[in-house]
Amino acid sequence: MVVFSAGGRYTLGISLGMLCMLSPPASALEVIQKRFIVEGAVRPYGDGQYEYIHPRADALHVSELTSIAIREGEEVIPADLYGLFNVTGQESGLVKGTVVLARDNKTVVFYAGRPFVENEKVTVKFGPGLRVRRSENFTEREAGPYEWSFRIRTKYKAASVPAKFDYLDRESEQPDEQEGLKGPTPMDRYRTLPTWAAKLKPSPEGEKAAVDERNDATGAEGDLYFFGVGHARGEHAGQHIITTRDGVLVWWTHTSTFAAGVLGVAPTGHVAVWDTRPEDTSLKAYELNSTYQAVARHNPGHGYKLDGHSIFFDYGNTILAALTRTDGVIHNVVQVLDADRNVVLEWRTIDDFVQEADPVLMDLRESPNDYYHINNAQRTPDGNLILSFHGCGLIVLLSGKTGKILWRLGGKTSDFTFVGDDMDPPFFGQHDAHQLFNGNIIMYDNGRHVKHGSPRPSRVLELQLDLDQMTATKVWSFSHPSGLKSKCCGGLQMIDNGRGQPATMLIGWGYTGPFFTEVTYEDNPRIVREFEGLRGHRPLLHPWEGSSTEAPRLLLCSDANGEASTRNGSIDQLQDWTLHFSFNGVTGINKWRLYVGTDRDVPLDKPLIERDKTAFEEIITLQELVDAMAAENFTVTPNSDTSSADLYVRVVPVKGDDELLRASKTLEVPMILSSYDEPGYAGVLSPPATAVPCSCYQPDIGRREHMDRPKSGAGSAVVDMAAVNECAELCMTSDTCETFFFFEDTGECELDETRDKKRGGLHSLKGVISGRRNCLEDMR
Repeated sequence: MVVFSAGGRYTLGISLGMLCMLSPPASALEVIQKRFIVEGAVRPYGDGQYEYIHPRADALHVSELTSIAIREGEEVIPADLYGLFNVTGQESGLVKGTVVLARDNKTVVFYAGRPFVENEKVTVKFGPGLRVRRSENFTEREAGPYEWSFRIRTKYKAASVPAKFDYLDRESEQPDEQEGLKGPTPMDRYRTLPTWAAKLKPSPEGEKAAVDERNDATGAEGDLYFFGVGHARGEHAGQHIITTRDGVLVWWTHTSTFAAGVLGVAPTGHVAVWDTRPEDTSLKAYELNSTYQAVARHNPGHGYKLDGHSIFFDYGNTILAALTRTDGVIHNVVQVLDADRNVVLEWRTIDDFVQEADPVLMDLRESPNDYYHINNAQRTPDGNLILSFHGCGLIVLLSGKTGKILWRLGGKTSDFTFVGDDMDPPFFGQHDAHQLFNGNIIMYDNGRHVKHGSPRPSRVLELQLDLDQMTATKVWSFSHPSGLKSKCCGGLQMIDNGRGQPATMLIGWGYTGPFFTEVTYEDNPRIVREFEGLRGHRPLLHPWEGSSTEAPRLLLCSDANGEASTRNGSIDQLQDWTLHFSFNGVTGINKWRLYVGTDRDVPLDKPLIERDKTAFEEIITLQELVDAMAAENFTVTPNSDTSSADLYVRVVPVKGDDELLRASKTLEVPMILSSYDEPGYAGVLSPPATAVPCSCYQPDIGRREHMDRPKSGAGSAVVDMAAVNECAELCMTSDTCETFFFFEDTGECELDETRDKKRGGLHSLKGVISGRRNCLEDMR
């Protein structure tokens, strides 16, 4: 029995042989056999000698950077593997290279020493001499020789990822059902995040679910966190978040790449995110450790560009989808790569989607070139691969051994007859199709298409397969009470809540509707929790423990409280000013301690204020601070002019009962001092004279190219909001500045002529505060 991670979703994988060892009733085994395809020793290639070869015999449009792979199906006995390959190109002549045995100890891979020549025919003569050991009796045998050829593509032109999503800009989505629900949220006052960060809150359905006593214990226990990513287009593009299961933000980041992918969790516990960093020429999948540092990078082999929809980790392998153009058409490529980045299986639409077997619906193409539009590729419980093609309403099962198509579900080339109500068509524009442990196929059925219209509301759809009768019967579905219809994106996850609790279904509705909904998985589902505020894609619940190598963020602002938040608001009262602090990405914080001193070296021996953590960001007014100082008889030291006094503040998060985490930098708070009585060291404190419009300042946001900027030591130990104001003023008085960037480590102020209207060039980056000129002008 094996547990493998399905892109962060842990699924139980079990072979049919293992099922026999567990001795289920004969009737149960018969049912399971009807839902899974059981492959024995299959060798469809090389005159019946080989389980898999790549490229296929007579394949066309093969990448000039391709490797050549062959697998007999049994464990290879190491020998002189290089001598097994004789590779020649019509133009290249005899091709020299290297040969490796992949991690599975079955796949032999040849790497050419240089790229093949465009349009040349390549001939491979393999063997004899490959010796393998049979698993059933451990005997040795030698596989016979095989010769085949393929042709290299005529012109290398990788597909452009934005072309995959052009239709989202050409035709607007249905009216935003969330627009009417928007209203004030606690996150509106947050200042340690950009003001344009997604603001989550319970939806009306979520508010009703919160007071339903039946939901009190459903999924309430455990340390599962919600992972989500903003949609590839629109205001939430590039935003990635982690929240508690109850919607409290834990981590927020922004990447400069707008992919439609999903955060995943690798078996290592790393978070997978889509990004394009300064050293990248195209989209990559990055693994981030528990401190959110990049520790691994994934991209397809053979020179293809990554498709930004999904990544799947299992058994040490990575399953990726890629893009390539052939004759102007975007074709999809699916690869299984081992831990050494060897491609041990590759499948291409251009090989199997031909003539009558081509599922493309020409009259419903969303893009002139994007016929198929793959949106997920993942392992099934029995070791095969399931693929979903949004553009043609098709789900395909590939053999995990041979890469051949085992069945097609949906679309015009379907192998199945569909049974159940509201099944014409059975699904369309679907996302996140996968196979459950019982063999059922479950998916998010968008139910609509740009050109197909809206046949029905979007739904989660579960189908039970009968491979004897080749039928697919609807056994469960759920549509949102609002009847929402979403043509793009979405996904789902089955949640095992354990301890005798009912399973729940986590649903992401895509570009339209709530960010995610969790419902009971039963005949009459009810909503357990639901949140809105982010146009998202696929959802994920997974255990997580995050920490940070940075310090908590602490700011002083004059525009987050009451009248002070308006353009002409007051800044004269202590109540108008607020301290904001948070620790982005860190889990397990229970409380905060706030310390005050009269110089930059604030002692951390006795906190002035201690309060329980209630949200991602805590907010304290200067009035609360001064009242606490008075209660503790805190002595203020005036500046030399005796009309002002500087306070210095630090905060420390507390994890668990008493584990003190990293302290924040010191925040300087310049106060006005009046009625000062020197003998009694008494006076009246008033707030700073100069406004600090934090809503115009975006903390920890720089440009992608700033990621390569070397940091200067530990940087300043003080949060200097006055210096940020000065940088903003420089931008205001410049004839060309549109955006400013203040670097806290050096105090440098960079003025930029680019406005970044859609924030495409911006990237989360610690220690940078940026802002736009037009926002500052509006505040005047």
